[in-house]
Amino acid sequence: MNLKKQKDTTSIIIGILILGFIIWQVISYILPDQPAYENGKALLVDVMKIHGGKNNWDSKKGLSFTKDFKLFKKDGRTEIEKKESHRYNYAPREDLKVAWSQDSNEYVLHKTSKGILQYVNDSIDARATTKTLYAKLNAATFVIDLPYSLDDTNASLDYQGQEDFQGQDCHVLKVNFKDSKDTWRLYFATDNFNWLGYWVHTSDHYSLVLNEEMIDVNGFTLSRKRKSYRTDSLQNITYLRATYDYTDYKIN
Repeated sequence: MNLKKQKDTTSIIIGILILGFIIWQVISYILPDQPAYENGKALLVDVMKIHGGKNNWDSKKGLSFTKDFKLFKKDGRTEIEKKESHRYNYAPREDLKVAWSQDSNEYVLHKTSKGILQYVNDSIDARATTKTLYAKLNAATFVIDLPYSLDDTNASLDYQGQEDFQGQDCHVLKVNFKDSKDTWRLYFATDNFNWLGYWVHTSDHYSLVLNEEMIDVNGFTLSRKRKSYRTDSLQNITYLRATYDYTDYKIN
């Protein structure tokens, strides 16, 4: 008799467990998935940590690299082909230089604490305005500083959830900047936070940039090769706009 009661009790417990599992599965199916992150800042913190760390990046004394890039027209013809040498010294004093050759001339963009100038064949380029030079240098440093440059008081970060990007499941970070109408969406693989690329909506076009190859330099994960495409509003590629090749990285 006692044995029969024990069997009945065991059956009841098993039944309750099975029922509970079924109810949990049904609830999980009905209820919407909870976001992996409550906000964009939380995602960015993890991304920066995986890519080398914000504090480590901010404490570097210098960064240098060579950047080869080509710009293409819509019909596939080459519009610009250029090799740039970037030398950024941050300590003990700021001294930033970008050098390149164009049309048999040697150019140097040079920024120090005293200001910014552009030289052509060792002579000051009077045609270049200060506003244009700052815009040119800021564009270069902003991209190479990604994702750390997103950790800025002027940036509004919005976690957009997960979606498929180039065949991979990704976290999506939407970024808008104060005094800019551009909208950025950056894509990070959900399994390892690899930065796969970004999509930018500017006032007159959409650009999709894919990180085709990354490289580890002194503990930092940096872009080795990128391709930039023009797209429509649905992210369908219309043509190849640019290729970028980064080599000779040095960080100290």
